[in-house]
Amino acid sequence: MECIEIYAGLDGHSAFRRIDAFEAAPVMFNGVAVALSSPQACESVLMHEFDGDYVLGWHNPPSRQYVIVLEGELEIAVKGRDAAQRFAQGAIFLAGDTHGTGHTTRALRSGRALVVNLRG
Repeated sequence: MECIEIYAGLDGHSAFRRIDAFEAAPVMFNGVAVALSSPQACESVLMHEFDGDYVLGWHNPPSRQYVIVLEGELEIAVKGRDAAQRFAQGAIFLAGDTHGTGHTTRALRSGRALVVNLRG
């Protein structure tokens, strides 16, 4: 599955790039053919609810974390040419810029997101 990663470049600025995450392979599960990815260890899972006027200034995530937008819409901005990207309901992104200039987060519509903090 393709997703967007926010990462810190060699210049210390955060940027966006497309990555392949959760490569799924066909398997039989209780007699039913499904596609499953390999498990990934996680440190914690939390629900983030945000109002339509939610704004979080420049910051870095405390650890690499997947964010799954369940409802609403978020806009993530970084410095430089990649300015901002929007993530609507159903989007998954990896906030991996744990150092450097970081990014901002702004709600375009209120909603909820599931945040999965990864180990390492």
